[in-house]
Amino acid sequence: MSSSPLHAIMNPSSIAFVGASNNLVKMGSLQCLNLIHSGFSGDILPVHPREDVVLGKKAYHFVSDLPYAPDLAVLVVPTGLVPDMLEDFGRLGTRNAVIISGGFRETGISGKDLELRISDIARRYGMRFVGPNCVGIINTQLPLNLTIAPVRDYNGRLGIASQSGTYVTQTLPYLHKHGITVSKAISIGNGTSIDIVDCLEYLGDDEQTAAIVLYIEGIDRAGDFLDAARAISRRKPIVAQYVGGTEAGARAVSSHTGSMAGPDYVYDGLFKQAGVIRADTIEDAYKIGWTLASQPPLEGSRIGVLTNSGGPGTGIANMCNQYGLEVKEFSDEVQKEIREFIPGYASAKNPVDLTFHMDMSVLAEKIPRVLFAADEIDGVIIHGIMDTGWMDMLFPILKPMIDIPREDFLNMRKADISNLTDLSFRHGKPLIISSFFGDEDHALNAFNRNGIPTFDSPEKAGRAMAALYEHFLIRNMPHDKPDTGMEMPENVRSIVDSTDTQAFDEYTAKKILREYGIPTTREFLVNTIEEAVDSAGAIGYPVALKVCSPHIMHKTERGMVHLAIQDDESLQKAFHSIRSKDEKSAMLVSEMLRGNREFMAGMTYSPGFPPCIMFGLGGVFTEALKDNAIRLAPLSHSDAVAMAESLASRALLGPYRGMQPVDMDAIASMLVALGRLALDFPQIREIDLNPVIINDGMPKVADALFVRGV
Repeated sequence: MSSSPLHAIMNPSSIAFVGASNNLVKMGSLQCLNLIHSGFSGDILPVHPREDVVLGKKAYHFVSDLPYAPDLAVLVVPTGLVPDMLEDFGRLGTRNAVIISGGFRETGISGKDLELRISDIARRYGMRFVGPNCVGIINTQLPLNLTIAPVRDYNGRLGIASQSGTYVTQTLPYLHKHGITVSKAISIGNGTSIDIVDCLEYLGDDEQTAAIVLYIEGIDRAGDFLDAARAISRRKPIVAQYVGGTEAGARAVSSHTGSMAGPDYVYDGLFKQAGVIRADTIEDAYKIGWTLASQPPLEGSRIGVLTNSGGPGTGIANMCNQYGLEVKEFSDEVQKEIREFIPGYASAKNPVDLTFHMDMSVLAEKIPRVLFAADEIDGVIIHGIMDTGWMDMLFPILKPMIDIPREDFLNMRKADISNLTDLSFRHGKPLIISSFFGDEDHALNAFNRNGIPTFDSPEKAGRAMAALYEHFLIRNMPHDKPDTGMEMPENVRSIVDSTDTQAFDEYTAKKILREYGIPTTREFLVNTIEEAVDSAGAIGYPVALKVCSPHIMHKTERGMVHLAIQDDESLQKAFHSIRSKDEKSAMLVSEMLRGNREFMAGMTYSPGFPPCIMFGLGGVFTEALKDNAIRLAPLSHSDAVAMAESLASRALLGPYRGMQPVDMDAIASMLVALGRLALDFPQIREIDLNPVIINDGMPKVADALFVRGV
């Protein structure tokens, strides 16, 4: 951990604070007050040009007046003052800073220039800083809070890194309400010196942090993010929300932190390849992250569901099944144990449905003991434990018939959940609670205060258990690494260098593919009818005939592709048809593959990302069906296999309607080689292999398009 610049930033022994005053409604004053209130035990050194005492602390008029170089400088000052202030601290010897001030690259060209200036100053003095345009950092272990909101829970378990300051500060009351305790929280802001990758690596090594939540608007170092996340995610869960994948999201991101957003499908591929669990909402990110941080890991897919109502039980079971979890009928032995505690009309099968049941000891003690002890269950979800919330709702209608004060009445009905909160840890199995009540209910409050994740709908509880299962699969993913030591094929460099057009003609593109071991159709380049006929004879009918020109990238739409040609006469007609549209270009005579399954593979670039390798359903319906997957180069063999198996149409890769299964090693080898090719020749910015036809279980490229960068 000591190698991370964040270790020093998150653990200072002295802090200089520039921008706090005795005006309590100023942002800097609130942040300095939170620092004092957090219990930070080191020196706090306010810097103020006029005040001698700030918030009860001795103040210094200039940075140069400070008695020594503090470990950390915090700047909450007008944008234009930041460079000179940073220079002063650098000259004094301070090497770490948190720059709260905004008004940098997120505001346009002048702000970007100012951001470059502070970067240069920091490099010159060997400084690292969080921000600018952030709201600070939190370390509940030190303790340390440099944000604008008080922290109420210390020594937490969930680490947060966010490119939005709101999700580190305004959410603190929400997190407290739901029993979610934070270990470290970092508001990244523009990420100029410390970015999302630095935060991920730091939280990955932090012993206090059990799970990591990331709010992402854009990643500039996607390759480094992939390497870091892939190494961390197998031992520590990572949950991420990405919001820049739509036109509106990208526009908002640009004006918020100046981040460069990318297509949603690229980030989706990155997260899957890295073992990052994706959340759709910030609520999901926090609640799922907390489930992963607070509960024992799931060690299988078998879930036991216990409810006091059929509807919630069905909703939980349905959600679990959607994510690959099993809600199987319990064995006769387990059902027999459960029946001792339930009425005859209730179901003991799974979900266990008590229907209407007022004895909370059955839901909270007796049946849970059976479920957690059963070897056939890996995790438990319970819906319907409630006490004071329910009884308080009933009290007005019961009051005329009972002579008991409200508080006494509620206290009589409190459920004893002391044993239940310990069951999951005692048996090493996760427990998740679903309830329609909030913190007005004693039982739900007790779960939150004891680190048991609670959800306000059955489906959310099921989704949280599914996240535990996702991490189980991530922990058990193959661990092979990409082979980055393979040499470039000898002939390819000269082929690429000798091509001076933006697009490569198909014949040249396929020649390069074969050099990388990617199988293609057998074909001949021809210029005359006689050459075409001879080539068709060598290949054997049926054949395909198509124009071969670097200037014609979409041949089919222009009527320059003729398929399934059966004889010489049909070949000659096809030749004349193409020649009538193009008088000069060469043509390809190609074998016609016998295969009913068509896929596509390709490569493209997204700003800030390594080459993005794509595999999906191919042929004429590629764009209509949009069933494809993305991974980043270089790919490992298991990356490529997982990519193919993630398709909605993956059944086509198996034995389908009498067709033999596709050779998955051959598919993986093709995709891995495509990634190598893209990395070897970054001047090639787009590759489109469509269709890739499955012939006798093996993939073969029937058409290829390479496009050079402009």
